[in-house]
Order: sequence, then structure tokens, then C-alpha cells
Amino acid sequence: MRASHITRSIVLLSVLYALSSGGIRAQGRFGFGFIFGEPTGIAWKYKINHLNAIDGAIGFSPFDRFRMHVDYLWQSYPFEEQHLAFHYGLGAAFGFGRATYFYADRGDRYFLRSEELAFGARTVLGLTYTIPRSPLDVFLEMAPIFVLAPDAGVGLDVGAGVRIYP
Repeated sequence: MRASHITRSIVLLSVLYALSSGGIRAQGRFGFGFIFGEPTGIAWKYKINHLNAIDGAIGFSPFDRFRMHVDYLWQSYPFEEQHLAFHYGLGAAFGFGRATYFYADRGDRYFLRSEELAFGARTVLGLTYTIPRSPLDVFLEMAPIFVLAPDAGVGLDVGAGVRIYP
């Protein structure tokens, strides 16, 4: 089954569950759903308390690279809208599969294909909106990555998604 079929199935199941739940319920501590961007796949979040959480995603990058990340988050509510939270945190990202990197060395520019395991540290910034009287939240985040292996470098993950808290 292709990743796009899995993602569509998760979306359909999430929507059906939300509609069948009557729409008025409190959110649980553990949520799962999907993320589009880098990576595209399954997203999850465990709420430790009102101000702290652990989240992550597992999926594929746009360039056929398997990706996974896990972050520890701090959440704050600096906006007048009580359902909108700002989150920031630290985490780790792993990836493997085909990837093409651009290198510039002494004026020469070239592309290098790699299939090595990659590892990096992430810093995350994002927004989460908890939909009132529903088990859903939507999120948008940006995460600079400091690649540590196979070679040092930097990257940027950007993603948006939805999670359901059964």
C-alpha cells in the first residue's frame, strides 16, 4: 500500500470518528493524525500536562526518503484566543533512503546522491489550534535541523497537520 493511500485512510477514519462522536467531548492525552510537509505521514502527540508534550511524526520526505522525528515541547498561550497555543522545543530527526544533496566546493557545484542514515537535532517552533468541543487539533510548525551525520549541515522541516484525541 502506498503512503498516499495510508494517509487518505487515516484522514477518512479521523473524520468519520469525529463526526460519529457527536462533536462535544474533551480531548484525551494522546492524539494521532497526519502531517503534510517534511515529512508527510503519521503524526502523534502525548500531552504530559497543559504546558508540556512529546510529539513526533513518521513518514516520507518529498524525495523518497524515510523520515522520523521526536520532540519535547513547551507550550504557551500568549494569544487572546484561548484555544491557540504557541509551542517550541527540542528533538531529534532520523532519515534514510535516497536523497540528493547540493554541494559547492571551491567554486565547483555538483549534486551528490546519498543513501546513508542521517541524524540531526531539531529546534521546533509552531502553533496548535484546539478545535472547541471536538477531539481535534490542527497544527503548523517549522523546525530547523542541525544535521550531525553523515555530514554536518543544516535543513528545515515545515509541516501542517491534524490530530484526533480519542
